[in-house]
Amino acid sequence: MRSIKQQYAELLNSTKPITLLSLFNSGNFQFDYYCNDFVPHPEIAQLKKSTTSFGEKYGILLPDADSYITCAMFLFPNAPLATIIRLSKIYAVDFYLNDKMGRDAKPTNQEMKSLYEIRDRIAAIGNDLQIKPKAGLAEMANIEILKEISLTSSQNWFDSFLRLYLAHINVAHQPYDLLTLGYLQPIEEYIKMRADISGMPHTVSLIEYANSVYLDWGLLKQIGLDDEVKKVNEIVSYIGALTNDLFSFEKEVIDNESNSNLIFIVLVNNFRMRLDEAIEVAGHIIRNLLDEYIQSITVINERLNQTTISEISKNEIAQYLSGLKSVLQACWKWQTYTRRYKRPLSLWLETQAKEAIAI
Repeated sequence: MRSIKQQYAELLNSTKPITLLSLFNSGNFQFDYYCNDFVPHPEIAQLKKSTTSFGEKYGILLPDADSYITCAMFLFPNAPLATIIRLSKIYAVDFYLNDKMGRDAKPTNQEMKSLYEIRDRIAAIGNDLQIKPKAGLAEMANIEILKEISLTSSQNWFDSFLRLYLAHINVAHQPYDLLTLGYLQPIEEYIKMRADISGMPHTVSLIEYANSVYLDWGLLKQIGLDDEVKKVNEIVSYIGALTNDLFSFEKEVIDNESNSNLIFIVLVNNFRMRLDEAIEVAGHIIRNLLDEYIQSITVINERLNQTTISEISKNEIAQYLSGLKSVLQACWKWQTYTRRYKRPLSLWLETQAKEAIAI
C-alpha cells in the first residue's frame, strides 16, 4: 500500500491527468460515442424530492446523499415516474448500507457488530418480506420498498430479483482485505466476486421491472438466445463493477486503503508491475469486456432478425436490450456526472473536481 501511494503521488505530479476514455475505448467500442443518444430520466427534480423525503423518514440520508441519489435516474431513464421513484428508493437503501459497511467503510468494532447484525437480518429476508425482531430503520426502509416492488411486478421475476438482491447485500458488506481472506485472490476470481459486491446482477434484473417487460426465458431458449442473453447480462455486470473500480480507485485505495479494487489486485498478482502498468492492464480488461458486449449484442440482433417469432415478442426483447444499453451508458454517464468520485487533484481527467453537469 505504501508503494502504491508513493507511485500514485509520482504519477499525480509528473503526468497530465489520464482520461478514462483512453483506457476504455477501442477500435470496436467508443464509450462517449455510444452515449450520444443518452438522456437521464426527465423527472429528476421530483425523484430527488421523493428519495430525499424517504431517506429522511428512515434516517438513511447521509451527508453526501445528493451525490448518489441520482444513480437510478441514469440507469433507468425511461421508467414511468412511480416506478423510478421505487427504484431510486431501493438504491438509497443500498448506498446507505454500502457507505456504512461497504469495502472502504471504517466502523468501530462495536459499530461493526451492530452493522453486521443488520446485514445478516436483511440477507435472511424471506419472500414473505416480514420484518425481523430488533429491526432498525434501515431494515424497515428496505422492507417497505421491497414490498412496493413485489406488489407491482411479476411474482416469478420478483423471486429471482430478491435472490440476487439479498446475495448482493450479504456479499457486499463483508471485509475483503487480503489479511481477512487469508490468500491472494487471482484476478479472475476477484472479477467474479466484484460483480456481486457491486450489485450489478440485480441492477440488470431491474431492467425488466423498469420497463414492465419480463423476459420469456422459455421463448428465448426456443429461439436459441437464452445463453446469449445471460452472457450479455453477465458482461454488463462485469463492466459496471470494474469501471467503478477505476472511477473509485482514489476514494477506495488511496484515501481508505482498501485493497479490494481491480487495480490493486492486478498489482499484487504481478510483483514487479508498476502502478501505471497495472492501470493499463485494468483498462485492457474493461476494453475486452466492452468488445465482448458489442459482439454479443450483434449475435442477438442477427438471430432476432432471422427468427419467426411474433413482432410483439421481438419488440419486447428489443425493449429489454434498449434498457440494457441504458444501464451500460449509465456506467459512463453517471460516474462522470456524480460528485461521488470528484476530488481537487485526480489521476483521472473525468474525476477532477468541478461542478456536476447541469441536467
